Amino acid sequence: MTAESEPTSVLSGREASRPGVARRTVLIGAAWSLPVVAVAVATPAAAASTAALGRFVIETMQGGTWVNPDYYGASLQLRNDDTQAASLPVADITSGTVTVTFALADAGTLAPVVIANAGGSSPTVPALPNTDPTWTAAGVSDNGDGTVTYTLAYAGSLPGQGVTHVTFGILGPTPLHSGVSVTVTSTGSPTDGFVHTRTATLF
Repeated sequence: MTAESEPTSVLSGREASRPGVARRTVLIGAAWSLPVVAVAVATPAAAASTAALGRFVIETMQGGTWVNPDYYGASLQLRNDDTQAASLPVADITSGTVTVTFALADAGTLAPVVIANAGGSSPTVPALPNTDPTWTAAGVSDNGDGTVTYTLAYAGSLPGQGVTHVTFGILGPTPLHSGVSVTVTSTGSPTDGFVHTRTATLF
């Protein structure tokens, strides 16, 4: 399995609280605070694929805060990067996962991420790209080593050079911490076994 890691910054907004507003009420009507800053573009890995397979690459990361100040917020764009494939066209990526890992001390009560713009009761986030309806919250786990990992799942059909977006909120402490270091990984199937890893800081 090949891996790639690049440092990145995700800028996150405010930590001010809103007294007197119930969490459930705010979450249902949540929106992204402004401004939101786009951060990074991924570079393809050097190793070549041995088949007509792409890679589930984290192409850009954006950050902001939920209206509810208890939530960290992030938005990812992922691409089926075919630039390292041995032949074209590459197979569509039909499933994938994204994990977000950071210190347990920076997390609130452990709960799955809240997917934005995904329909149903999920919050609307007009300031960022809508989440493709193929994304779901896949759970959260205490890793037993002082870190916690949140998992998001993709199920769709992403052709070579196609992109998919997911915007989500993670419950944090009150108030949110700043300078939180996070590690984000992405894997897809079918792909050449490549695992993309990015590091970021939530301010």
